[in-house]
Amino acid sequence: MKVAAVGDIHAPNYFDLFKKSIEEFLKITEDLAAFLLAGDIIDGGRYEQLDEIRELIKKVQLPTYSCFGNNEYKEYANTVMEKLPDVKFLDDSYITLSRNNRKVAIIGSRGILDKPTYWQKKNWPDIEKVYENRKFKLNELADVCQADLKILLIHYPPTLKIVEGENNSFIEQMGSSKLESLIKKFNLVITAHAHQGKKSVEIGGVPVVNVSLPLRNGICILDVEPKLGLDKFI
Repeated sequence: MKVAAVGDIHAPNYFDLFKKSIEEFLKITEDLAAFLLAGDIIDGGRYEQLDEIRELIKKVQLPTYSCFGNNEYKEYANTVMEKLPDVKFLDDSYITLSRNNRKVAIIGSRGILDKPTYWQKKNWPDIEKVYENRKFKLNELADVCQADLKILLIHYPPTLKIVEGENNSFIEQMGSSKLESLIKKFNLVITAHAHQGKKSVEIGGVPVVNVSLPLRNGICILDVEPKLGLDKFI
């Protein structure tokens, strides 16, 4: 089973690249189960950009699921969902799909950081508690959802290994090593946020794939089936 995935559109910043990527994507004839968005669809809470994004997503004609990124500010979450009615947002929640007589679960989350940013600590005093609760919730969801295949769709990378390449001074503010044990409960992890990070790594044999648009310059096609190596996914 294959899915398409992209993150970090940061509209309007990479809107033109996203538009071009959609045009290229529409030429693909592979049978895909879903289109997955790994957060930061817009930049800096600029939800007015979603009108044009919505029209592009309509062209994909696939079930579309998304997690929120740090640029989809939590106070605008409802507005974002209203402007993208064809997208199902997974916010520390999951959905199951049936595909070729197999059940597939997609768990979506913003993710957590090992070290909250200065802005987060200043404006979100209980952010460390929020992250701790989210870590617990994600592990709980992974355990309770019953499926043949499980995908984790998460904005902040759940391993610092994929963040390598970013500014070393901010590595702990780019993702989290605390979720590496969670990765092993999935068949595939799709993440973004790290524009300068690695394209993929393996944790315990599970592929973690960075689908950041400015890193990839296009939309990724990923195989969710159990595999023997990363080459099947890239």
